[in-house]
Amino acid sequence: MLKLFSAVLALFLMPAAAFAQQPLVAIDAGHGGFEQGIAYTDSANRTVYEKDIALSLAKALSEALEQKGIDSYLLRDSDVFLGISDRAAIAEKRPPTLFVSLHLSSKNNFNVYTTWFPEQGGGPEDQYLYSNRQKPYLAESRKFAAILEGSLKQAFSPVEVVHIEMPLPLLNEIAAPAVMVETPYPASFNYSGQRLKDLLSSVIANSIDEYSRAGGG
Repeated sequence: MLKLFSAVLALFLMPAAAFAQQPLVAIDAGHGGFEQGIAYTDSANRTVYEKDIALSLAKALSEALEQKGIDSYLLRDSDVFLGISDRAAIAEKRPPTLFVSLHLSSKNNFNVYTTWFPEQGGGPEDQYLYSNRQKPYLAESRKFAAILEGSLKQAFSPVEVVHIEMPLPLLNEIAAPAVMVETPYPASFNYSGQRLKDLLSSVIANSIDEYSRAGGG
């Protein structure tokens, strides 16, 4: 009986942080399959597609998170097409504490997106719509976006980093803090180099770690 009482008491005295959900990051490599995204012809006259760069960055980010002891998974780990509903379904099946979607920008700057909802909402039934699943997490999404924006500015100055809020169907359906990141157009960034991929993945992973340590995700 004494042992049982001691065990229960230990639970009550345990720090609240011990009950916090362990971070799990869902990494979404944009496009895939027949959906190629931005196309770019490099100096060797080879056509490089956004879908391939996004997947390469996603894998590098997963490795960088692993080094920090943060679990993650890729929504796609090969050149396959996934629609918005497919991506949302994967995230629903394995709920993340943070969702990061990787894309390329058509300009020479970083864009960090969070979704946006109109101030005037619908009726109580709207909370059950898939397109509104992001609403309860929007404040946390903005919090992580601010951390990531600051980290990118510090690491890649003078490259511009812009935070954009706009309706994004994929992010709307994610029931977790969620952002979409567009990295600069390949003409200004050499994505074939390992050094750049390591730096990019490290900056994003460090931002995720900072956000998690601050109680987010």
